[in-house]
This record gives sequence, C-alpha cells and structure tokens, in this order.
Amino acid sequence: MNKKPSLLLIEAHHEPSPADLKFYLDWLSPQFEISNVYIKNLATTNVNQDCIVVTGSKWQFDKNPVPETLTDLYLETNKPVLAICWGHQALASAYGARITKKSFIERSETIRVEESDKILDELGLFFTVWESHYEHVVPDGKLKRNFHIRAYSDSCKVEVIKHKNKPLWGVQFHPERSKIVGRQMAANLARIALRPPTL
Repeated sequence: MNKKPSLLLIEAHHEPSPADLKFYLDWLSPQFEISNVYIKNLATTNVNQDCIVVTGSKWQFDKNPVPETLTDLYLETNKPVLAICWGHQALASAYGARITKKSFIERSETIRVEESDKILDELGLFFTVWESHYEHVVPDGKLKRNFHIRAYSDSCKVEVIKHKNKPLWGVQFHPERSKIVGRQMAANLARIALRPPTL
C-alpha cells in the first residue's frame, strides 16, 4: 500500500472549531496523513509536512489583520500550498494584491476554467462548487505580477490562482464542501505533494 503524503492543516477560524475543522479532516483524510494547528499557534514558517492547506475563516480584511507568521509562510515556503477562501485572500494579499468587500455570497457557483492547471486536473472547463464569502481578490496588476488567474465565475473574477514561480494555489470557493469536485482536488494535491511540479 502506498504511503499517504503528509499535510499540515492550518485552521484559520475565529477560534478553534471542531465542527468546522471536521469538514476539512473528512475531505483530506482519504488522501493525507494530517497534522493540524490553529493559526494563532503557528509559531514557525518551517514546515516538515509534504504540503499545506489553509482553511477559510470569518475574519475580514477590513477588520482583522492576517497573522504575520502566515504571511511569512506564504512568502518563504517552497512546499505545495492550497489556500481556501480567506486563506486564498491572505495568500494574494501576502504578495501585494488588494482585497475588496462585496455583497455576501453563499450558494453553489459554476466555475469557468481559463487555463488548465495541475490542481484542476480532471475537473473539465466548468464545474460547480460551494461559495461562502464577502471579500474578493482584485484582479489588478499587483495580483497578476505574481499569480496566474486560472478560473473565474459570474460572481467572482478570481476563483483560482497559481503563483508564477512557486507551488502555491488559492481557491475562493470551498472544496471541503464541494463533494466530487473537492475529492478530485484533494487527489490532485496529493499527487502534487508526492511529485512537486517543476516550475
């Protein structure tokens, strides 16, 4: 039996939330050996695991600063990272992108793939996911200096990003609540973790 890759799950909720964390654990555990840490207890940017997932959060950029250790991790790590919702916004922000607030979205959304990517393997040109957020990454020059925009939706111009030089991905939607799509993304991340992409 093949060994599962190891994963550091960074929980970015307001406070430790076993109910919210369970969605991520159930989603990732078929593919990974998981260690998890609450974001305020993240004390170092040195990660021993094969890859990293950063959860969503109800924090908002106009009210809550991103913990410095997470920003430093995004800037320093060469490990594969999948950042989700707020985590995705924090990833873009770490590299200078702007975050804007819009009307609250909580619904299924169709994602349109602009450019294929390893994290999107086997998902096709269109797929449906669960969205829940106020804030959006702005697709301006600061974002595009460091990231490729891989996918968008009717409600959000920046649904999936990939760093141009490092194995860092951000998704605005919630794969942990997106069933078949989420399972495929977890499998894609596991393959990336075992064979990090040549950039």
